[in-house]
Amino acid sequence: MPGQMNDVRKEITGLRRDLGVLPGQMEGLHGEIAGLRANLRSMPGKLDKVSEAMEPMKELPGVRKNVEPLEAAVLSVREAVDDLEPMIAEMDKAIRELHPRLEAIQESVEPIGNLADRLPGSRR
Repeated sequence: MPGQMNDVRKEITGLRRDLGVLPGQMEGLHGEIAGLRANLRSMPGKLDKVSEAMEPMKELPGVRKNVEPLEAAVLSVREAVDDLEPMIAEMDKAIRELHPRLEAIQESVEPIGNLADRLPGSRR
């Protein structure tokens, strides 16, 4: 039994040596916890700001619900515009081709207008 007591004493001595640094480590841990608490004090305000920023998102389902019926109308308009584009291009081409013809008609009618101005009773 005396040998066992020596072993127990050695174990206790080893434990005291190992645990001797524990108070110093605990002080450091207390400091870190105090810093963490200081950092966490501002969290409720920050969370309130996040909550306020998220508030408009609550309206998104209603907006989506109101926009969904418009999707078919927008697609219909897009298809109609797609159909109109070639027609508008053709009209533009026809107008560009018509302009020189109108100039030619004006040139050919102009002498008649000049004669009409010389007739008696003409207002000019």
